[in-house]
Amino acid sequence: MKATQKMALLPILILFLTAVFVYAQEANQAEPPPIPPPEPPDEPRFMLKDNYITDLLEKIRQNDPNEAARLEKLRQEDPHQFRVEIRRIASEQMKSEREPGFERPMLPEEPEGRDAMRNRRAFKARDRAREQLGEMEQELISWLEKNEPDKAKELAELKEKDPPAYRKRIAIEMRKYREIIETEKTNPALAEVLKKDLALKQQRDQILEKIRGTTDEKEKQQLTKQLKQVVSERFDLIVQKKQFKYEDLKKKLEELQQRVNRSQAELENFKTKKDEQIKKYLESLINQAEQFDWD
Repeated sequence: MKATQKMALLPILILFLTAVFVYAQEANQAEPPPIPPPEPPDEPRFMLKDNYITDLLEKIRQNDPNEAARLEKLRQEDPHQFRVEIRRIASEQMKSEREPGFERPMLPEEPEGRDAMRNRRAFKARDRAREQLGEMEQELISWLEKNEPDKAKELAELKEKDPPAYRKRIAIEMRKYREIIETEKTNPALAEVLKKDLALKQQRDQILEKIRGTTDEKEKQQLTKQLKQVVSERFDLIVQKKQFKYEDLKKKLEELQQRVNRSQAELENFKTKKDEQIKKYLESLINQAEQFDWD
């Protein structure tokens, strides 16, 4: 009985093995699946538009024709490497824009799209800010040449020797002298007080540095005496500054009181002449309505 069952299963087993063998042969003879091409590298975020590249190449051609010719040739032969180099040059160019006196090349306007309009407004705002900063810097240098020529000369030498350090230094000097320069335009007397106070603060800092650096008690006592004198003089100057500000506030208050008085008088005049004002207004309305329209 068992032998009969095995004989009945034998054809099924043969068909199964044959199907497996054929499938294996077809799998071996089949072509391997194609390897997908590598994905292109991601483009850098710093993308330059063609019109900007054209303007930049023209500027390079004016300064160095040979370099411009080399870049044009590289642009034709190896566009990828050209993009790498032109981005490097553009980055250096953008850094140099921070230098005073730099003029941004005029780029053609791009009227299409909100993004283009937003970018143009941002560029214009940045250019205006740089222009204002340049004017403030020039005003500071002129003021220093008149009031502190040694410092003006020091800044000029630093500008030639180390432009980044000059930019940091000029920002510090602007914060230090800006109030004096602006006050000098409207209140020269107060500006003189501010200048003296600034000199005393610098003298105070120098004395404090000496006190912290000495171990001689006698010298420390002398320095402390000098510091007391400086602080006393500064106190007097601070009182003067407050007096100037008080006088300025008092003047503004008086002007405001005059405006209040005029407004009050005008209001009382309207209250007492109500009928007269109404009559005049009615007459103007009637006369205007009766005019003949010739048009």
